[in-house]
Amino acid sequence: MSTPQERTVLAGDYRVRVFAAGQGEPLLFLHSAMGAGMWTEGIDRLSQHFHVLLPDHPGFGPSPLPDWLVGMDDMVFHYLDLLDGLGLHEPVRIAGVSFGGWIAAEFAAFHPERVQKLVLIDAAGLRIPAVPIPDVFRLPPEALLPLAFHDVSKAMAVMPKDLGPDTVVQMFHDRSAFARLAWNPYLHDPKLPRRLRRATVPTLIVWGNQDQLIPPAYAEEYKRLLPLARIVYIDQCGHDPTIEQPDELARVMVEFLRENKEPLCNPTSFT
Repeated sequence: MSTPQERTVLAGDYRVRVFAAGQGEPLLFLHSAMGAGMWTEGIDRLSQHFHVLLPDHPGFGPSPLPDWLVGMDDMVFHYLDLLDGLGLHEPVRIAGVSFGGWIAAEFAAFHPERVQKLVLIDAAGLRIPAVPIPDVFRLPPEALLPLAFHDVSKAMAVMPKDLGPDTVVQMFHDRSAFARLAWNPYLHDPKLPRRLRRATVPTLIVWGNQDQLIPPAYAEEYKRLLPLARIVYIDQCGHDPTIEQPDELARVMVEFLRENKEPLCNPTSFT
């Protein structure tokens, strides 16, 4: 894999660690709750086609947990500041996985004029009462991994190699930021379903067929609520295609992100 460059960008008055690699048009990629600074194979494949920017969310990685971060609307304002700090004033391609997909969906609902195209990958943010999401705050890792990964052995590639005190403190730090935003209400924003009709941007929804953490029913719900969305399912894949199916994820994303003409209606699938 390539080695991304690391730099610090000022978003308003808040300093953000950003990893970047690749050439061409920018692609802002928003990481999952456990993915701060994690340059996965799937992200690396995308950097062969775009200039990929992978920032830490506020409160994740080495970034301090700010007092002002109390809701997803705060995260949206933060990303407005970060886009300005990056000099990205024109509409930009945005992708996000899991928690990052939730942020991307919120951002597109509030500011569709700043989004050229949107990719939601196994995104959190919605609630289907008949299809509850397992409680990630209560489950131990040994119970969580089989829900998140179709092939649990692939989780080893992204697990911390050193579980010393610094790593444990960092994991607690990230988990605290995640809990502040996603614990109550659990992993969804009750206002988001109504707001998604305002996300009038071409959207690709990508979902692992074997995702047991946020099941494929949520892909269908996102498609129902978004004005211009299509779905592609990836087989033999759990919650994070950037880890389990990097080549297939990059293929479908690049094809979508490079399309010049958009559909006039919502197709039932995308291949």
